[in-house]
Amino acid sequence: MTDRIRTALDTVQAQLDAFNAHDLDAFVATYAADAVIVGVAPKPIAGEQAIRAFYEPRLQNPDLSCMIETSVLFGSRWVVAREQVVNAGVATETIATFDVVDGLIARASMLKA
Repeated sequence: MTDRIRTALDTVQAQLDAFNAHDLDAFVATYAADAVIVGVAPKPIAGEQAIRAFYEPRLQNPDLSCMIETSVLFGSRWVVAREQVVNAGVATETIATFDVVDGLIARASMLKA
């Protein structure tokens, strides 16, 4: 492991890999301590503890996975991804935006089709 900061695309891929591995600790580690996620719950999910609490039961579901179909990097920190989130064989198209600062996701926004 080097001291180099991950690129925004590297960070989003690490987040996806952790999600698909159902590795809560690795998933949460891709987010900044004060990160905010919107679009997956009625209210924004803010901070490491809230992200952990929200995703813990979800990542225990072996039928849950996500695939990025395509992604685009804007500048050095914004990633927009077209995703397919699959739960029990049913896919939902999602457009996700990630603001990555210093190798960690500071803000994520999900828009489900």
